[in-house]
Amino acid sequence: MTHQTQRSPEGAMTDPFHRALSRRQLLAAAAAGVALAALPASAGAEGGVYSFPYFPSVTSGSYSTETIQEILDAVVTPHYLAATGATMTLANAAALGFTGWELSMQQAAAAREQYQIDFLSSLGATPAAIAFTFPPGFFSARPMVLATAEGATSILIAAQMTAAREFAELGQPTVAKWMYQMGTQAAEQRAIFRTLRAIDGVAAAVPPNNKAFATDLFLYTRDVIGVIKALGLIGGSAPAVSYPGRDAVLAAAGPMADAILQKRPNDANSTAVITGPGSVNGERS
Repeated sequence: MTHQTQRSPEGAMTDPFHRALSRRQLLAAAAAGVALAALPASAGAEGGVYSFPYFPSVTSGSYSTETIQEILDAVVTPHYLAATGATMTLANAAALGFTGWELSMQQAAAAREQYQIDFLSSLGATPAAIAFTFPPGFFSARPMVLATAEGATSILIAAQMTAAREFAELGQPTVAKWMYQMGTQAAEQRAIFRTLRAIDGVAAAVPPNNKAFATDLFLYTRDVIGVIKALGLIGGSAPAVSYPGRDAVLAAAGPMADAILQKRPNDANSTAVITGPGSVNGERS
């Protein structure tokens, strides 16, 4: 099967986050993939096989990595959905039974989504949609909110995972790491939503941390938008709910907006000196 690398990104990037990929980089990446695919499987010290595909194996046609802009636009869209849904949930917190730590969790989720939107926007990401269609009565039905939130978060995790792979294909390891940093926090949120469902007596939500590996759902990040549309959350028959804006999201988050650590990715230029739990769990610039 013939694999194709991405065409040159549209528009040169003007800062370290937005530098253009050279033709030499792309050709080198393609050559590395071809060379790796040509190598015979080699046994490691424990008998493992250390030969892996460079590009995804597709069932038909050829594979071509998306442009940087396409990836960013696709990835930021479910974050807008999550921020909108979290803000609406907080507006209906009493009806949904969110109090105490459950309320704080939802407030923190709203703030986290906004900070991730802020960062992706700083890279030039533009959402495919900022208005979303939730079913009638959605924000007064706790089981529906939590089940949908779990599913939407699983989609977001998979979107970040696909973006990380595509940025790796493009020779952008730092951006791939940023996608991972966002994806890990979405994975935490999925476990929290499942914990709430388990507390509510949903047997299928036990155990909340029920995956050893996150599920890979998408070949391309653009496929994320199609799935959200298929679920009726973009362009559905229900009245549209628009993303309320940064100020409204953070206002809904209340005190948890300031409680969130690591509001932007951090890039280690040295290994952390471990002196106690704070060395691992605290913020690092």
